[in-house]
Amino acid sequence: IRTSRFSLLGFILIAPVVHLWYGFLMRTIPGTSLKRVLQRTFLDQACFAPIFAPTFMTSLMILEQNNKTVGEIVDVVKRDAGDVIMTNWALWIPAMLVNFRYVPGKWQVLFSNGVGFIWNVYLSWKTQEN
Repeated sequence: IRTSRFSLLGFILIAPVVHLWYGFLMRTIPGTSLKRVLQRTFLDQACFAPIFAPTFMTSLMILEQNNKTVGEIVDVVKRDAGDVIMTNWALWIPAMLVNFRYVPGKWQVLFSNGVGFIWNVYLSWKTQEN
């Protein structure tokens, strides 16, 4: 059942948002020079990740319907968001540098989905911690 929740979130939240975000990044900061790659990675990780990670965590906890109140969900996100963002940066900064520098634009979301599998295993564990 947990897999179906992650699949649902991937279909209705992650895929459309990431597709639009990458399109925005590529239009706003085109090119594969090191400078452009660093700019896109910075924007992705400084602006997008700190908003999207807690959004995903909240969405997952709501779908789990584990009798948590809104206040309890907020408390979990506040408690875990720092760890999640730090782990996000450890995984996604190197991945995005490779993605933006070497992966053709039409395959970047697919590459991210591969890295995202690893990320989802971590998030699944993190959101189940007591």
